[in-house]
Amino acid sequence: MFFRVTLLLAAISLSACSAFQGRRSLNQTETPPITSAAEDKTTAADKARAQELRDAVAAETAKQKQRTPEATVTAATAKAITKPTHDEHDHSEHHQVPAEHKPREAGPVTAEKSLGWLKNGNTRFIKGSVRKDGATAKDRARLATGQKPHAVILSCSDSRVPPEVIFDQKLGEIFVVRTAGEALDDNVVGSIEYAVDHLGSNLIVVMGHSSCGAVRAALASLDGADLGSPALNSLVADLKPHLQQYASKKPSEGVVEESTANVNGVAHDLLARSQILRDAVASGEVKIARALYHLETGKVEWQDK
Repeated sequence: MFFRVTLLLAAISLSACSAFQGRRSLNQTETPPITSAAEDKTTAADKARAQELRDAVAAETAKQKQRTPEATVTAATAKAITKPTHDEHDHSEHHQVPAEHKPREAGPVTAEKSLGWLKNGNTRFIKGSVRKDGATAKDRARLATGQKPHAVILSCSDSRVPPEVIFDQKLGEIFVVRTAGEALDDNVVGSIEYAVDHLGSNLIVVMGHSSCGAVRAALASLDGADLGSPALNSLVADLKPHLQQYASKKPSEGVVEESTANVNGVAHDLLARSQILRDAVASGEVKIARALYHLETGKVEWQDK
């Protein structure tokens, strides 16, 4: 009897112990450990600090924008940004964002003297008595640290019209930009602006030439003819407004008349597209000269205003 009671008590004890272990295991599964809760709190704190930092940066950026006006804003852009209400119409200029631009430092050679040098150089080229100086090792070393070209030449890319040769100019003396037909795009305008505004060049020469292939192509496509590629069509599109008057006319000999009209149009467009160049010309320091090079004679014909 005693033995059976002992066995019964042992069985009850084992059963209770098993139930306790099951409840303990269930609680571990359902209840997150303390370390996980701590990690959640830390993550929340980090997120809060990160958001606080982002807010601070955003606020400082906004303050900086208020302190620093936008640069290179044209008058047209400024008007678009600050359209006046009826009450403030008379004072709209005071609300325009000013363009911050460092005044240009004019180079040491005046436009008049530069033009004289180019004319003399063309005379030497025609006579075949070109300079022997200006392209030595000493010249290269002297120019390695900087440049001050006295003139900017915008000319056609035609292989027969290299400005350095035509004007008998040497290293560091002229800043040359060449495109077929003197076509303008932002890269061309920006290059000329750089020479005038940063290098101090006081003379800009727009030079076309006789028998210009780009001018002939533009004339041939005035009726909308396709030249074979988007790039070519885009190039002559810049020339066409200067040549519309010749749409129903027979081209002049060597398209000299048409090329001259194109030069005049390019010179006009150059000022129309650049505030920097307009300001420089308005100051009286910078001049724009127009010229036409004749392939047969080598002579540069200058266009008087």
